[in-house]
Amino acid sequence: MADITVKHIDEMEQYSGSFQKGQQFFFAGKSLGLSKLGMNAIRMPPHWEHYPEHDHVANDEEELYIPLEGSGTLYSEGQAYPMKRGVLIRVGASTKRKIVPGPEGMMMLVLSDRPDPK
Repeated sequence: MADITVKHIDEMEQYSGSFQKGQQFFFAGKSLGLSKLGMNAIRMPPHWEHYPEHDHVANDEEELYIPLEGSGTLYSEGQAYPMKRGVLIRVGASTKRKIVPGPEGMMMLVLSDRPDPK
């Protein structure tokens, strides 16, 4: 039997805690049973400003941002990096970053080199 898992993003387990501020955060990797890769999906409303500025220096985790729908901007160290479908952005662990979606909002996939705990 093939070892394949297929799920629509809206079928995946969602975050619903104190950091819920209008976005939808999906535990994509956990929902698909990934064991060697971290992956989440985030659907953010237009101009949503609650994405926290952060880094991952404490756990040495690099991230890859993949916009699926809409557009936005990644801000880091005084620079602005446009985000849109077809553009992939890798951010190192020690780099602080903040993402703000554009006027149509943004859905993005976030990959990391740290799998989600089971």
